[in-house]
Amino acid sequence: MSNPDQYTEADAAEYEAKLNDIANDPDLTLTEKLDDIGDAMKEEFEEIGLDTTADADTTTGAEESATTASTTTATENSPAGEASATADVVGDSDLSLTERIDEIYNSLNDTTATTATGTAPAGDAASTADVVGDPATATYSSAPAAGTSTPSAAETVEDPATSGPASDLTTAVGVDGNVDYYSPRDVDRDGSVDLAHSRVDGIDTITHYNDDDGSITLVEQDTDHNGTYETAAAVRPDGTVRIAEDSDDDGQVDLATYYDPTTVQPVRQDEFDGSGRITASKIDSDGDGQPDVYLIDTDGDGRFDTVDLDTDADAITNDTLIDTDGDGRFDLSLSDTDGDGSQETYRTAATSGDGTLGDISTYESLIPADDSYHTQAGTDTYEPPVVDEVPGDLV
Repeated sequence: MSNPDQYTEADAAEYEAKLNDIANDPDLTLTEKLDDIGDAMKEEFEEIGLDTTADADTTTGAEESATTASTTTATENSPAGEASATADVVGDSDLSLTERIDEIYNSLNDTTATTATGTAPAGDAASTADVVGDPATATYSSAPAAGTSTPSAAETVEDPATSGPASDLTTAVGVDGNVDYYSPRDVDRDGSVDLAHSRVDGIDTITHYNDDDGSITLVEQDTDHNGTYETAAAVRPDGTVRIAEDSDDDGQVDLATYYDPTTVQPVRQDEFDGSGRITASKIDSDGDGQPDVYLIDTDGDGRFDTVDLDTDADAITNDTLIDTDGDGRFDLSLSDTDGDGSQETYRTAATSGDGTLGDISTYESLIPADDSYHTQAGTDTYEPPVVDEVPGDLV
């Protein structure tokens, strides 16, 4: 008489049919299929009678055979390399059974996602990018407008019907180029992709996603191929795209450039010291694509005290204004009146009248109010004096 609790070939066939039903269910997303497969595997192990908390050393030979058979059934349709990798996990005596199950589940998660998205063939992606990471050729996904929703990165990649696999991968990664590797990760297993590892035009890239709407929050790249991610891009609340660079691999941002999402032109560029403080900022105040205001912190106190102005868009400084005593008002003005690149005219507040040369807050106001500069400089509550309050001989 047979043992009703014994695991039979009929049980194995039923398990295989269950996996096939999950894999072929058109109503399930890729993430849901992976979750259901993981649940089915764990239920099957329980039905076999395995103690999922036991250490691998205490697992019986019969149990290990059943585990191997069950795993082989789940992966028999996988490429040879994937099945081999799964078998290696099952046979690893250094892993507990629970760890084996988790390793198999993670392997299925990664390989199934890669198979579903496919590998972007060379030349299919847009080929307009001259330098990967250059915002002029990059595509970014900003947060959706109120009342609308953006599909998650996984959903975007799963549905290639609208624009083709290469285009979908470019959108999902957030950088235009040939995507030859793409691996989305649901780190917290909540059903939404949290980040994706990819390779774009040979550059290793990490893309981070908003857990609520799937929009891209940060793109990191190893543009110099030295194993560190020194370039990062993110969409700011005002819509600009911020590209931060750590050029010397010291863990601190050295340069940050802000790009207009419509014109894809730089609107501002900040320089940082070793402590992460902004020491200089170039600003395009008139939107012509060329910086015309250059703010500098010459004494390292955290606040700008010098401004260079290019008033005629010829890339030559016409006027330099300097606050020598740190009170926020300019004390010295140097001017190039004939455009020869030499500043031959100067004025001082002592002779012209205190406050008559202007106030540095006029140019600091070109920086968004919620920017970190205002916090470091303590100007988030600073209010310049109105004209009739400024003392001086000419008032």
